[in-house]
Amino acid sequence: MKSWKFNISNVLTIIRIAISPLVFAGIYVGGHWTVIAAVLFILGAITDWLDGYLARKNKEVTGFGQFADPVADKMLSGFALSGIAATGLVYIWPVVGIIFRDVLITSFRLWGMKHGKNILPSKLAKAKTAIEMLTIISIMIYAIITGENSAFGPGNIAMIAVFILAWITCIDYFWKNRAILI
Repeated sequence: MKSWKFNISNVLTIIRIAISPLVFAGIYVGGHWTVIAAVLFILGAITDWLDGYLARKNKEVTGFGQFADPVADKMLSGFALSGIAATGLVYIWPVVGIIFRDVLITSFRLWGMKHGKNILPSKLAKAKTAIEMLTIISIMIYAIITGENSAFGPGNIAMIAVFILAWITCIDYFWKNRAILI
């Protein structure tokens, strides 16, 4: 496995990183910009699945991709979460908790890589990411349809559920990889 290779999977990851702040800006500005943010976020979510699929299918898994793909995911969702919290669509505390968990897990992965251990996401962590992305999309659609930026009850409930699932997966990451902590 090479550490870097110019391939479509790595390009899609880089694109996801690049559009992440644009998603935040679109949500924050509001109005028709929220539609653009939602489209960018949905495209980013699709590239999340597509880049991994293509890398495995074409046997082009790289060290860069294994590291950058989850970072790109966290950036895309983190910027979107920050946008929906900053505009008042959801409570801020679950967003802060989710982003803190993501930074913690990313740091843990880096530490693992430094010690020769590749910490891959579990099926539960992948499910958390999918649920989180669907929740973010639903909240953006609510904002687009209603034109509101006030707290969205079902959106808050879903965000709290994502928060709980995020911390369950955090504990799972550390438990399954506890041997490298000692």
